Amino acid sequence: MDYETLGKAGGISTTPGTPQWALAIKLKLQSVLKKDVVVNGEQLKAWRELMKQPAAYQQLLDEQGKPFNSYEELCRAQPPYGLGCEAKEIEELISSLELESTGTKTVDTPEDPVKDLGNPSNYFHKFSKLVEACPDNQALNAPKIGEILDYAHSTAQLWRKRWEHLGWLEQSKSSGRGFYQITESGKNAVKNWLEQQPEGKLNEELWVVVPKNPQKAAEKLIKSFKGEELREVYKLIGESFSQELTTFHSEME
Repeated sequence: MDYETLGKAGGISTTPGTPQWALAIKLKLQSVLKKDVVVNGEQLKAWRELMKQPAAYQQLLDEQGKPFNSYEELCRAQPPYGLGCEAKEIEELISSLELESTGTKTVDTPEDPVKDLGNPSNYFHKFSKLVEACPDNQALNAPKIGEILDYAHSTAQLWRKRWEHLGWLEQSKSSGRGFYQITESGKNAVKNWLEQQPEGKLNEELWVVVPKNPQKAAEKLIKSFKGEELREVYKLIGESFSQELTTFHSEME
């Protein structure tokens, strides 16, 4: 009882990298395996991805009171220490959930940038943008993170703290206080996550919010689209102007 209470008191939204956080993730996975809760494939996959990180499974102890050495070892250990299954069984369960009808009750995914700090999949989705924006491992600070994610400074600070606790960011030794660098652990976490994502769905947004200021709108479009996509936008805007001009001349005649 004390064991479960500790995990529920911490919750997934607590500080990543802490025993309470890791325990909360494990309890979520155990509940799904026991069919105590109903989730969708994406949610289970997100919990699985977090549990596979050393920052999670190394916080948990086996029957001998020693930290687990791997995610697979945690899976094979019997409850309450582990999940009591093979890792491939969780993969099979994820696949089956993804094939289920859309009528199944699922867990909602919040969209607000502050509220979704507790949503596991967002850790990887947003951090992958940082990795993509810093191919040469440039130093990062909160303003730079805010620029990449298009977030306010306070929200960028929240994400920075979460990733630092996970061990995906570390203080830069060459750029001074307040600057951070992406760790090898962070790069590997993103690499593993990207390899399991459906092709064509990586880092895609459903829409782009464009400012009314023409210059800022142009900067936003350039930042959000690839060259070929920008040419298509340019073509469509040109065609729109041509149609308006044709209509104007027709009305004048």
